[in-house]
Amino acid sequence: MASQPKLFSVKEFEFSIRFTAGADPVMDLFQEYPTLRLRNATCTVTGNSMWRVDHVDGPADAISAFDDVFLDDGRCNECLDEHCCSGTREYQVLDRRPTARTVYTYHTEIDQCDSVAAIVTDHIADGVVFESARTGGSYRWRVLSPADISLDSVFGRLESSLRDGLSLAVDRLGVSEPWDTKPRPAFSQ
Repeated sequence: MASQPKLFSVKEFEFSIRFTAGADPVMDLFQEYPTLRLRNATCTVTGNSMWRVDHVDGPADAISAFDDVFLDDGRCNECLDEHCCSGTREYQVLDRRPTARTVYTYHTEIDQCDSVAAIVTDHIADGVVFESARTGGSYRWRVLSPADISLDSVFGRLESSLRDGLSLAVDRLGVSEPWDTKPRPAFSQ
C-alpha cells in the first residue's frame, strides 16, 4: 500500500496597521479621499527583495495625488518605523486610467527594512502568502503561513517597529478555512 503524503494545515491571520492623520503621506491620501482603495494583487518576498502588484482606484483627483506620493522612489511606502530603509525602490505603472492605476513595485534590501512583508518573512521564512488592502486609515493584511509557526514573535516585532501614529490590531487568527468550498473576496467591500 502506497503511503499517503503528509498533509499539513495552514494558519491564516489577519491584522491591521492603523494610521493617525499626519503619520504617513500615503495613508493620509486614503484618509483624505475615503473612496480611494488599494488592493494587492500579488506580493512576493525573499530574504532581500520584495515585488508586488497593486491596484488602486478612486476619484481622478485622488489618483493624481496618489501618483505624486506613492510613485516617489525616494521614500519607502512600506516602512513602519521612523527610519526609512535605504533599499532601492522602483515603480512601473502597468495600467493608467483616470480613476485607477495598476503599479508594479520592486524593492531591494528589505532585510534592512521594518515593513510588514520583511518582518513576517524574516520570522516565518518560506511558505508565506500575502494579501493586503489600504482604505481610510487602515492598512489591512491577510497572511497564510505554515501552521506550526508561533506568531508571538511576529506580532511582537511588528508592534515594536511601529513609529508614533501607528498601531497594530489583530483581527483574526486561526486555521485556514477551505477556500475551495467557501469562495469569498479577500476583504469584504
